[in-house]
Amino acid sequence: MVKKIFYIFLSIIVLTGIYLTLFEILLYNFHSPIDAKIINPNAQYTTWTYLLHQKYITFIELDLLNIHEKRHLLDVKRVFKATYITWMLSASLGFLILVIFFKKVIKYIALFGLTLNTLSLLLSFNFLNSFKLFHALFFKQNSWIFLKESLLIEWFPLIYFQEFFSLFLLLSFSIFVLFRIIAIKVSL
Repeated sequence: MVKKIFYIFLSIIVLTGIYLTLFEILLYNFHSPIDAKIINPNAQYTTWTYLLHQKYITFIELDLLNIHEKRHLLDVKRVFKATYITWMLSASLGFLILVIFFKKVIKYIALFGLTLNTLSLLLSFNFLNSFKLFHALFFKQNSWIFLKESLLIEWFPLIYFQEFFSLFLLLSFSIFVLFRIIAIKVSL
């Protein structure tokens, strides 16, 4: 029983590493809705550079944005930084766990991954409320709510987050189905 709990714990670390790896890949490669016309490419590029590459925690140097928008981007930057650190740790540990305990953890990773993805898919049917809940948990005092005229709403409309989440689910489902196939073959 203790061994099983140990392998489940290790599987959760690997699972976290996989999810955060996919998140980071999408974060660095998916910056606007599919087929969207980017209205101010330089400003949007500056925003992504600020969020992903600037090492210092300061307000963004972009005069197009108001203080409320800049404050939210600073909060997003802090979340991204914490996510990055967690990713580096979980992906490194996850890789070691897979190398050492592959046969023992593969079935748990596949099972938990497919289960979490199924729950996430169900939550996506009420995407707006899930989106609001996520933001309420990570961003205090409604700092993420903007007027329709906000540049951040223009650059990052709800469809952007829906497409990002859809790609994330598609990629992670693919990985965990592959893990499930491997788990079946390993147990034979």
